[in-house]
Amino acid sequence: MENAADALKMAAAVLVFVMALGISISSFSQARATADVLITYSDRDTVTEYAEDTGERTRMVGKETIIPAIYRAYKENYRIQFYESDGVTPITLYEKKEDGETVEVNYIDLEREVIGNALQQDNFIMALLYGTKGTYKKADGSTMNFNEYLDELDANNSTITLNSEGICDKILEGNTFEEKYGVYYQDDLLPENYDPDTDISGQYDDSETPDANKTKKRVISYCRQ
Repeated sequence: MENAADALKMAAAVLVFVMALGISISSFSQARATADVLITYSDRDTVTEYAEDTGERTRMVGKETIIPAIYRAYKENYRIQFYESDGVTPITLYEKKEDGETVEVNYIDLEREVIGNALQQDNFIMALLYGTKGTYKKADGSTMNFNEYLDELDANNSTITLNSEGICDKILEGNTFEEKYGVYYQDDLLPENYDPDTDISGQYDDSETPDANKTKKRVISYCRQ
């Protein structure tokens, strides 16, 4: 009898173990499926925008698409530029000093701005998008307002002049833009025969540069409609 009782106990223990194992596997599967869904929907543009080359290079978008693209511009190293509907007249995003002159800037491009660490990049994007409505981070984890951020820029001898009204309200709100894609090559190495005096456009013939020294860079243009 004792052996039969022990056998029943062992069988019950095995049954409980199998049930617990089945529940655990089911829970892990559901957690994996939930994680996949979150990753898929956390940044739909990143997942779907470049998944397949359909040959179409334009589409109509609003700020819900442009704002995430601006946040990704620094992290993914591509250029975003804004134009009026003619595709030629630039829309000014901010101003900066170059050779003693004030220049209106219509693009966002890490290659063209000396902005250091990730915190400074995030604050710059925040100021560009939201101006006085933004909240800016300090290195110690505390926050500051727009004017304090401007004081910090001045203390670092920045040449950038930002507007108090961010482009989210000033340019993007209520407007539709035609989104266009393009590609160019960053010049990692200038050819030996490069002559800036004869290069009127400020660019050089990249066919003379070895392929190993070419860095492909995406350009996104937004034309206000």
